[in-house]
Amino acid sequence: MASLIAEFFSVVGIDPTPPATIAELIPYLLTVLIGVVLVSGVMRVIGKLCEAVMGFLRR
Repeated sequence: MASLIAEFFSVVGIDPTPPATIAELIPYLLTVLIGVVLVSGVMRVIGKLCEAVMGFLRR
């Protein structure tokens, strides 16, 4: 699980070490939030494409 989280941080482009101050925390959390939203959006699109292909093949 730790390797998966480290890989996510490297894909999103942020440093896996936690920020030391509040001034560093806010951009860090925004970057993580945007990364999670983008990854979940891509997974949703891939899921819909797979669903469409499977629906087309069943007919």
